[in-house]
Amino acid sequence: MRSSRFLLLPGIFALSVGCSAATSQSIHPTTTRVRSASVTTKRAHGKPTRSRPGPVEASLASRGIRFGTDGSARALFAFVREHFPTIPAHSASRGDVLFFDMGDGCGSHAGLVETVEPSGRIGFRERRDGDTRHSYVTPREPAVRRDGRGRILNTFLRPKRLDDGPERTYFAGQMLCAVFRVETR
Repeated sequence: MRSSRFLLLPGIFALSVGCSAATSQSIHPTTTRVRSASVTTKRAHGKPTRSRPGPVEASLASRGIRFGTDGSARALFAFVREHFPTIPAHSASRGDVLFFDMGDGCGSHAGLVETVEPSGRIGFRERRDGDTRHSYVTPREPAVRRDGRGRILNTFLRPKRLDDGPERTYFAGQMLCAVFRVETR
């Protein structure tokens, strides 16, 4: 099994949320240089490897937004909440940042809006399990997995486990907790 070849170090959570640390604590829209302190993993033979920044961090950097976080989605959530306005989910547009509650409070997972359909289905990029994925959330129908034509309305953000309680949520629509309009000034 491939995952057994790696020894994961603390901080790997940042891979699953799509962000890693940057170097500055302020917003400078005209500055495009953001150096990431990427998450490091160690292979069994001891050589470190570096991850790429997730889609949220890469988008903010490309817009010249400089920020300093510890690499967690929670730190990114705190930064975005402090500097940008929250908007209703039905007002989301390309480039907005979505945050999800994975069961331990709002801001534990992040995504970047790529598309918004007239029906309200939002396509977004996220970093999860070391991969960048294209996922969907439909705020108007948060607990519906697929529509009548079989199209995915809400992506599974967490797998179902045998020991899950009845209150556990799985779909992106059930876990969406905040949307921010991230624009440079």
